[in-house]
Amino acid sequence: MEPETDIIIIGAGICGLSAGEALARQGKRVMIMEARSRTGGRVNTLSWHYSQKVEAGAEFIHGDLPLTKALVKKAGGTVREEKGEFYSSGKGSVYHAKDLVPHMKKVLRAFHNVKEDITLTEFLKTHFTSEADRETRERIIRQAEGFDAADPYRISIVALREEWGGDSMESTSLITEGYSILTEHLTEECMKAGCLIYLSKEAKEVQWQENRVRVLTEDGSFCEAGKLLVTVPLGVLIADSGEKGVIRFVPEIPDRLEAARQMGYGPVIKIVLEFKTRFWKDEAYREKCAQIPALGFLMNESEIPMFWANDAELPLITGWVGGSSARKLMHLSDEELHEIAVEALAEALVCRRELIMEQLNANAVFNWGKDPFAKGAYSYRTPETPAAKKLLNEPVQNTLYFAGEALGDSMGTVEAALESAAYVVKKMSDQ
Repeated sequence: MEPETDIIIIGAGICGLSAGEALARQGKRVMIMEARSRTGGRVNTLSWHYSQKVEAGAEFIHGDLPLTKALVKKAGGTVREEKGEFYSSGKGSVYHAKDLVPHMKKVLRAFHNVKEDITLTEFLKTHFTSEADRETRERIIRQAEGFDAADPYRISIVALREEWGGDSMESTSLITEGYSILTEHLTEECMKAGCLIYLSKEAKEVQWQENRVRVLTEDGSFCEAGKLLVTVPLGVLIADSGEKGVIRFVPEIPDRLEAARQMGYGPVIKIVLEFKTRFWKDEAYREKCAQIPALGFLMNESEIPMFWANDAELPLITGWVGGSSARKLMHLSDEELHEIAVEALAEALVCRRELIMEQLNANAVFNWGKDPFAKGAYSYRTPETPAAKKLLNEPVQNTLYFAGEALGDSMGTVEAALESAAYVVKKMSDQ
């Protein structure tokens, strides 16, 4: 590795790559260190064993996200609208779901009546408390856990109000070529701009003083620079000492790490199931399985509360569990999670487990909470987030900088990672 450079970036995800390219094009000598053997971080499109590209991580574009869509265009990709419909399953039947949460307009009105930001759990102590509102109350919690990977005891009502009242709940798109087209493009552009990218270089310790940093790696090597930009996921930043992937700072930076802990960050488990046929939309299976010709998203009451089929032409169904519910399952083996998903899908489609197994062609489990270099999927806002984010967006002695999807304006998305990259590049350029 080069012994000296202007800026070291830890993390080659969307944010690190985007910032690295921009800084290198300004004439800075930039080195990007990545613990994984690939770039992309929590973006990872796979082709193995499946009849299409499968997203292990980021998958959808929720709403009108200008930076993300502009990057798709630059990378030569295409965005297509997800046209599937919402369904719910329960008590042995499947039916259309008008809203992800029953009485959504009433819920949003109640959110708007909150004058001071509180957590979802605090909100539900005084709202939708009757037995008649039980389904609405449970769906609110499930939606916060699933869509936002959140802990209801921590997520902000103001954040939910802004998100659920916006277009992210109504407009859903996919990148036809897969999300990794973005990271592949950014990686190529970084290298063209002169960035050095080192893979399988796990940062273990940052020794620093004003305008000087030394980063020690797991393999015993080190590199030095005048400034450091840390773009690792929030879960890695706040993990306990001694865990795989954790970075130690010498001297310590307790105020920044405490600010990071004030922000929300949750796990997600995805189970992708490939079948021989689309039996859930095949009249030949009407007697054996619920028929859902326009299946987009299927909410249900199992341990895997959401399934989706995002392409009408392919026999793929993805199971999803996030937040507190995922935390309860994330320590299970992939085999155990696969079994739970099969049982849950059989229940959701009102069919026998044997039919699922007969049709199953391949499967994969992506357990992001267990991933040592992610330790979760994405961030969500708590009532304490605005103050914490403000502090983390300020450099430490103009030497240590932080960025990533947790520090962007959008909630837990690639868009947020791009926003944060643009912000930190301006900050570093102005110093």
